[in-house]
Amino acid sequence: MIFLLCISAVLASFNTQYVTDQLEIQQTNLNSSKSYLLSLIITQLPQNNYCLPLLQVIINNETHNDSLAYSIKANIQKVYFNSTDNITIKVSCNMLEYFQNQKNINKTMHFNLTMTEAKQHISQPCQFPHYGQNCSLSIQQIQKEFSVTILILNNTWFYAYTILDNDDYEIYVQNGESLFGISIISFNKENATRLPSFLQNLIVLDSYNNDENQISLPKTENSQESIYIIGLYNFNSTQIQEITITITASDKNEDFPIWATILLISIVIFGLLLFLIILCHYKRQYKKLTQIKPALDRKVLKKYMPPQKVDTKMSTDTCSVCLVQFELKEKYCKTPCNHYFHEQCLLDWTTKQANCPVCRQGLLENEINELMEVKNIRNRQVEELTIKEAIKQKDDPPSQTYRDLPFLQLSSSPFRSQCKIELDCSPQAEHSPQIIQFDGSPQNLTNRNLCFQSDGIVESQN
Repeated sequence: MIFLLCISAVLASFNTQYVTDQLEIQQTNLNSSKSYLLSLIITQLPQNNYCLPLLQVIINNETHNDSLAYSIKANIQKVYFNSTDNITIKVSCNMLEYFQNQKNINKTMHFNLTMTEAKQHISQPCQFPHYGQNCSLSIQQIQKEFSVTILILNNTWFYAYTILDNDDYEIYVQNGESLFGISIISFNKENATRLPSFLQNLIVLDSYNNDENQISLPKTENSQESIYIIGLYNFNSTQIQEITITITASDKNEDFPIWATILLISIVIFGLLLFLIILCHYKRQYKKLTQIKPALDRKVLKKYMPPQKVDTKMSTDTCSVCLVQFELKEKYCKTPCNHYFHEQCLLDWTTKQANCPVCRQGLLENEINELMEVKNIRNRQVEELTIKEAIKQKDDPPSQTYRDLPFLQLSSSPFRSQCKIELDCSPQAEHSPQIIQFDGSPQNLTNRNLCFQSDGIVESQN
């Protein structure tokens, strides 16, 4: 129901009674040199009692209202204004947020609207714990750890305060089957009294919930003591209702002292470090146990038998390990005993054995050095023998027949060797050639001497 009244030529002062839920009035015959007081006096609130009556005065698109009276749902709202000859007056009833989803709410109210010439009177704020007109009322104190039962008039606020130390507390409220609203604000007692309202942290306590309602009061960090003002509103429009409040310390565990926190953190850090040390040690041991150490050190293999690319000269050769011919662009390794293998084949072989797959020559670093030394000695002996033979041939030219040669000497070698000699004993080559074969090995260090006897070649151990 919307009631719109436009007044363009009436007296500046009036007193009119209305029954509606919305009202808008245009006032145009004011004296801009005078001050006025517009009052809204509510004689009967809406039946459902879930909305807040609001008086607004609009002057040049600026809205003025009695915010304090509106926030606590006071029966009288006053607005002072001046320096204007034209105003718009609006009266409405705004639903509380908790009840906005309800339907078929009757917001009709009975009220008087009066306007008189008056100068604005600024009253002094009330000092805590006093409040109300002329600061004649006092806020009641509630002690913690005690239960207090309070009777609250219908459509009325009840105010109380409590002083708590720097800790967490809980408020337990038993409202039975009554519908209450509760608003709690923190407060500094050095300031003027400030009251809870519908617009500050309002909590509606349902009438169908017979259990205790629990509200937390967190501790403040700026002071040792905290003052909380508790506002209770009885939504019942006809009866006085009873409510019980109990303020107790929170059951939450107290904060750990600093030394206990530091000790706990130190234990956790020490445990993590110990776990990491054990884990690293375990990984190291596991790696040693699971890793297969090759028989031949890879550094020796890389130093004395570096991998090389296969060329065309080796295309017909065969690896003695895998028995597969070498292919171009493959990599091979050459052992100090002059045997050729695929790189991977030699790696796999030397993982278990440290010798040559063909002649069993040892491939350890000291064995390779011994082999190289024997080779050097042999090369020097061959060079010396070659020089002596050259000098002898120069001084005494050799005979054209083999009978002048005393013997053929074969020196010992670290390699397993095989020798085959074919000799045609007749000048006319009428007879078959005589053949002498023998095997030599690194273990047999005896020199082999071949001597000519009776037009033949025999082996002598002299």
